[in-house]
Amino acid sequence: MKRVPDRRFPGITGFAAVLWLIAAFAALPVRAAPDVPEGAFGSGAVQSGNARVEARLLVDQAAIAPGQSVRVGVLFELDRDWHIYWRNPGQSGLPTRLDWKTPGARVGAIRWPAPHVFREADGFITTYGYSDSVLLSSEAHFEARAGETLDLAVDVDFLVCKVQCIPGSIALRRALPVAEQAQAADPATLKAFSEWDARVPVPVEKHGLTADALYSQSAIRPDDRFRAAISLVCEDDSATCSGLRPAMRDSSEAFVPDRVESIELEVTGTRRHPFADGLILTLAGTASSDEHPGEQRLAGVAVLENSNGAPVLIEIDLALPRAAAGTEVVAIDNPWLEPETAPYHAAAVPLWQAFLLALLGGLILNLMPCVLPVLAIKVFGIAERAHEDRREVLSHGAAYTIGILVAMAVLAGVVVGLRAAGTAVGWGFQFQEPIFIAAICGVLLVFALNLFGVFEISAGTGLTSRNAASGLRRSFFEGLLAVVVATPCSAPFLGTAVGFAFASSPPVIFSVFLAIGLGLAAPFVAITLVPGWARLIPKSGAWMLHLRAGLGFALLATVVWLLWVAGRSLGSDGVILLLGFLMLLGVATWIFGAVQETREDGRAPGTALLLSSFALAALAWLPLQPIAAPDANAPASADADGARPFAPAAIAAELALGRPVFVYFTADWCLTCKVNEHVVLTDPRIADELQLHDIATFKADWTLRDEEIRRELARFGRAGVPMYLVYDPRNPSQPKLLPELLTVDLLIDAFRSAGTRAANRS
Repeated sequence: MKRVPDRRFPGITGFAAVLWLIAAFAALPVRAAPDVPEGAFGSGAVQSGNARVEARLLVDQAAIAPGQSVRVGVLFELDRDWHIYWRNPGQSGLPTRLDWKTPGARVGAIRWPAPHVFREADGFITTYGYSDSVLLSSEAHFEARAGETLDLAVDVDFLVCKVQCIPGSIALRRALPVAEQAQAADPATLKAFSEWDARVPVPVEKHGLTADALYSQSAIRPDDRFRAAISLVCEDDSATCSGLRPAMRDSSEAFVPDRVESIELEVTGTRRHPFADGLILTLAGTASSDEHPGEQRLAGVAVLENSNGAPVLIEIDLALPRAAAGTEVVAIDNPWLEPETAPYHAAAVPLWQAFLLALLGGLILNLMPCVLPVLAIKVFGIAERAHEDRREVLSHGAAYTIGILVAMAVLAGVVVGLRAAGTAVGWGFQFQEPIFIAAICGVLLVFALNLFGVFEISAGTGLTSRNAASGLRRSFFEGLLAVVVATPCSAPFLGTAVGFAFASSPPVIFSVFLAIGLGLAAPFVAITLVPGWARLIPKSGAWMLHLRAGLGFALLATVVWLLWVAGRSLGSDGVILLLGFLMLLGVATWIFGAVQETREDGRAPGTALLLSSFALAALAWLPLQPIAAPDANAPASADADGARPFAPAAIAAELALGRPVFVYFTADWCLTCKVNEHVVLTDPRIADELQLHDIATFKADWTLRDEEIRRELARFGRAGVPMYLVYDPRNPSQPKLLPELLTVDLLIDAFRSAGTRAANRS
């Protein structure tokens, strides 16, 4: 097994849980596992010649005295991104088991360190366990006489999982001498016990706390759905329990429940105690139809921190009253049973400010490369009419604006609809769908062919007319197109405004999106409203034919870029299919233009309808499927620029080692991201600073849908990429959020700030 013990911290999807580990163990030095005698080391869960788990049998004494109690345990070290399970494995998995075989000795229960929360990529399965390493220890009491040798043995059974799971068994043995005087184990072993003991939760009273439970009914019957709240109150002013709060940003991971027979529990969140210095954990439960008379326990581990940021790990054990089916119970309605509404990061922005940011963001969006081709086409249209009837110019401006607003309203409606259906999305989400990329390629190709004169578009026929410039409908569709091609871009202020909108009610979503649309339409509207500006454009002439052709090539360049985006997720076969579709679309467009040539009025609605139907059918038939993801078992490798794939656990591990971390969120379809990467991130000064401050770099690629990345964006009030975070290991829960448009100096300042603090810390 390839081992990198100093850097590993694999497989944790509960980013916030790992942040807690950073706070708990930030001061721990990096070291190798303790040495153990032969027989006390073993490996298991072998896959492709690699053992996914190694285990060591540890004892905190090198020699014990008669009648002495010692700590014994098994130290697990896991391969990258693999994990084993806690006493309650969660919705899948199996608990890790230790079967001690020690004649003449009593071995107590396992002292389980607080587990991590793992959430599967689909978001439907939650499990609890450990990655990287864990020491499962127990207290053992030996009755022996001096001069004897005790045989200490343990059989270990576990299930280790990454994407797939492998059962494993390891048998460990070692002899332990009994002497008149006890002899402590080596420092590395003692330190391992000390470190892991600190991660074992203790009862509430040892933290100076009192705990109580409140339920939404006096007893739980079969088939009942209920709510519960665990109240934790700090009773000791001198204790470290003051100012309790969740240790993780995801408050639903503040409590890890034990398994309760015939009841499913879900942590819904937390709220501050209304009358005391304390915290309330809220849960929702569902009882199965099985009868379970008598009392059960509401038990588990609360993973909190105090006002100083120190970890507070609490073993919870409270009564859970049950009742038989049909029993009369008393319903209890109490606001404590509900979690506090999590304040959105973007909610700190007032509504009026969000509208203003949206307006400014939409305005600046006109300068982004996404919109420039369409904007140039509109300027071309103005140039044609600038020196003619002003009323007609104003009409075109209004049609273009209405097109933008209609597209924005449709986009907002899609967002609201998907959210109502339980699917969260972000800005530019449509570019994560290959079929949408194919459709927009087709639209851009048709527009380009129109600019080349293959056919004409206007309002004259419902679809076509010879008088292209007078077509208000054309301006309307250009407004629609501007929105479609604008979404891969971001702009200053836009991230905050869209993030605010995505976290708000449907009316606010529509309002913010329409404000972005008004900003996007503003330059063109201004030109149409101020006659002097339009007349600055040279009079129409032969030069416009060349400009028109040039704009057509600009649209084709956009198609080429989209083909590159499609190729990243579809592979070469997908790109060939897409090119074939575009070729057929080009032929259809050429046929339509040829039919137009045969008509005196340029009207050919029947041909247009037939060919449009053909294009839509071909688009629906396109079998565009993303290529298979890389082998999940393959170790994560750094990108060509040295960035590692986004992995919250790995980020937390680097921070725990005292390294600053830089994370950039990007997507292949995000032009703003690519501009930043090619202009700023590839600057040699950036590479020098990364090396100088030993900054670990991670890349969160959102080209295809990734719920974990979306959630991480949402944590910072963003609904799309790009997003740039610089983590200071001294304050890992509050990374520095950089603006959407980077500069080299801005990034270097952030690196130096985090790097200097890390150096001071070390």
